[in-house]
Amino acid sequence: SMPSSTDRKRLEVPTYLYDKLIEIAVDEDRTVSSVVQEVLIAGLHTYQPRGITVLGSERYTERAREALAYARAETVRFNHSYIGTEHILLGLLQVEEGIAARVLNGLGVSLEQVRERVGYVIGQGKGSVPAPENLPFVPRARKVLRLAEDEAESMEQHYIGTEHLLLATVREGSGMAANILNSLGMRDKVRPEVLRILTKTQEADTPDNTAEEAEA
Repeated sequence: SMPSSTDRKRLEVPTYLYDKLIEIAVDEDRTVSSVVQEVLIAGLHTYQPRGITVLGSERYTERAREALAYARAETVRFNHSYIGTEHILLGLLQVEEGIAARVLNGLGVSLEQVRERVGYVIGQGKGSVPAPENLPFVPRARKVLRLAEDEAESMEQHYIGTEHLLLATVREGSGMAANILNSLGMRDKVRPEVLRILTKTQEADTPDNTAEEAEA
């Protein structure tokens, strides 16, 4: 039977879906609530909001798209079935000419260092996983993508560069990437350093040097 209303939150389910849930529960001799939980977990793991076309977004600079491509490639290294904030951080570190990598390297954060921590905390995935191009961004990684857009807009920049993705990774705050940077004592140092490099870059004589806009 379903849990009592005192220890569960109300969930509205259309009648035709509830009928299907009952059918599954009866066939498998289990509770409806356990079926609902399993379906929700599976659905949330692969859920992608409509309209997210990360690598095809015209607002992303070439270097930002390259970083996200590297992020997908990192899932193969670890045999992970998802793209998390840790993969985005690893991707940013591999675009050496990007502002994000320059900031991180300048602060003493290396690709090898982050890979080691990801391997230690999460480890190697087991079993077969989908091809990297078919992997979903987990909710916290999707939040990073949304916050990157917000970071760019707050700076009144029409493009989204690696610096915006890095700022968003730190701002998200609770993902693996933010935790890694925090454990390295770098979380509070990232934003000031990004702003310092952006200011220094924008003071250059030619407009082509304005942040990563030339890469768009």
